[in-house]
Amino acid sequence: MNKSEFLANLRAHLSVLPPEEQNELLEDYEAHFAFGLESGRTEEDIVLELGDPAELAKEAIGNRYVPREHVYWFGGAEPASVPDAPAAYRNEGGVRRRGGFTSMMVYIGLFFLNIIVVPLLISFWAVVVSLAASAAAGILSPLLLGLEYVWHGDLFTSKIFASVAAVGLGILLAVVTRYVYKGMLRLSAAYLRWNVRVAKGDHQA
Repeated sequence: MNKSEFLANLRAHLSVLPPEEQNELLEDYEAHFAFGLESGRTEEDIVLELGDPAELAKEAIGNRYVPREHVYWFGGAEPASVPDAPAAYRNEGGVRRRGGFTSMMVYIGLFFLNIIVVPLLISFWAVVVSLAASAAAGILSPLLLGLEYVWHGDLFTSKIFASVAAVGLGILLAVVTRYVYKGMLRLSAAYLRWNVRVAKGDHQA
């Protein structure tokens, strides 16, 4: 059984829970898989370590779901009233907390994941800063050319054309930088929110 089959099987056994609860539990196991794969293990090895999805789902659900029991009657007796099964999910205070082992594995997984992802994000932001600096230098090139003329008294036609070209290139880079900056801002914010949600360990129901 690979990761996709394991998660699909687990989701099927968690179907009695609300979608939000299912997604939170599955995110925990996806983090466990991410940590294991980063450590050089195969999906099959991780599945063997986790165990049977049905048993994991049963443990996660606990006594929060009680199936309706059939009541039989005979003769003309009135059927006994059957109380409705309790809600599929109920947690005192509306907060779900992870177990100690799951929390530890999630923290370890996030640590090793961030060792890889955070430097990449920093590198991408360095590219954004470089683009912004290049755009500013191109747009301000006529000012630099004017200062050079004031200091040295020399003004060559080739430098004027080069300055005009630099302004055009700077404007293009400024447009590109604007879109890249917005994309990186959304990406960084989304990754930060995901880290907080996974690491927090308690969620409002």
